[in-house]
Amino acid sequence: YREAARQRMIEARRAVPVWIAPLARVAEAFDPRTHRFDVVIIDEASQADALGLIAWYLGKSLIVVGDDQQVTPDAVGDRTEDMNSLIDTYLRDIPDRHLYDGQASVYQLAKVAFPGVVQLREHFRCLPEIISFSNALAYNDTIVPLRDPASARVGPAVIPYRVITEPRDENTTRINEVEALHIAALVKACIEQPEYKDLSIGVISLLGQNQAVEIEKLLLKIIQPRLYNHHRILCGIPPNFQGDERDVVFLSMVDRPPERPPLSLRGDPGERFKKRYNVAASRAKDQLWIVHSLDRDRDLKTDDLRWRLLSWAYSSKTADVIKEDLLSRADSPFEKDVLRRLINAGYRVIPQYSIGAYRIDIVIEGEGARLAVECDGAAYHSTPEQIQADLDRQAQLERMGWQFHRIGGSEFYRNPDASFRRLVARLDELGIRPLGQDHAVSDQGPGRWSELCERVRRRAN
Repeated sequence: YREAARQRMIEARRAVPVWIAPLARVAEAFDPRTHRFDVVIIDEASQADALGLIAWYLGKSLIVVGDDQQVTPDAVGDRTEDMNSLIDTYLRDIPDRHLYDGQASVYQLAKVAFPGVVQLREHFRCLPEIISFSNALAYNDTIVPLRDPASARVGPAVIPYRVITEPRDENTTRINEVEALHIAALVKACIEQPEYKDLSIGVISLLGQNQAVEIEKLLLKIIQPRLYNHHRILCGIPPNFQGDERDVVFLSMVDRPPERPPLSLRGDPGERFKKRYNVAASRAKDQLWIVHSLDRDRDLKTDDLRWRLLSWAYSSKTADVIKEDLLSRADSPFEKDVLRRLINAGYRVIPQYSIGAYRIDIVIEGEGARLAVECDGAAYHSTPEQIQADLDRQAQLERMGWQFHRIGGSEFYRNPDASFRRLVARLDELGIRPLGQDHAVSDQGPGRWSELCERVRRRAN
């Protein structure tokens, strides 16, 4: 029977040009002595250990896709017993033999074997506010976020949520019952709001599987199976979410306030915790809740990963500081003068808005609409070539659905009030209204997001 099945597989390989299979199935089904592929692609290679080398032998050409700043499964990093002695005994003449200690992924092996990594820098999944933590933590701010903030279906993008728990020795438990109860209540409150009707939800424990299991038990008791499946609710640890995503994610930090603060540092030489935090903080597409019991300044050291995460989550700025930050991003004094009028009038503005390879001087956002504003100053729009390039760019973006309003520098400075009135009239046509100065300079988005957040909080409590 097994031989007959093997023969059928050989026939099937000749008929099917592309095969997609997990590594274990590859090892069972394909014999490199009788069949080799022109190209083998190993996806999520940072999660596979040296056994992934099996797939290398099957391909004439090889593409290894992975990210050495993301986690590997526990099985890769935990099988360390007697490894060093075995390496010293049997691999003494093998270059880079330390990579065969069971802790290296097949992606790391590929980086050594095939120099010249192609890095993909454009990021489309998370809102820019959400990906900014991982961008700074793991990628030296080289990632270019291209997700349009106007596409967010719920908000605010990042919500820190602190619960009060009793101090406890940091080594006594990996379950924080109070955090688990609050997260279960928040998830139920979210799915009861119409804004979350079709959104997927994930819960990630930053300290072991026990907390994820506890939260899952609570959710299964209070949420109907139909809704549980509809919202694709998943509870787990960072490796469970690698290569996956959810519209809304709740992070549980789990750690309780210590009896004698601060907590010992969270981190290790292999940067395993850093990679876990990178994955955990970058799984949410629209909204990330960070549920914690710790007082950042009392319970944590400033070089702790948990302190860094909470500092990012609570990094609110005053309106004056944000206003000056927005003005500093203007590309010219002319743009700055237009921006200042818009901010003072209460419009929500984004200067130097990036979309793909293009950049828009100013984007004005409202409830479900937006307008691109181009400031045609003499310094940047004076030659025929520059003017034609601008018009070509505008035509390309208009085909993508953007609407434009152009302001000439001479027109604006000749009569600033009249020029601004024409801009306001165009905004009125599109239904873009002033939100007030607090919202105009807020990173939280339109006021309805703040109201939605409070609605969820009240329902959960």
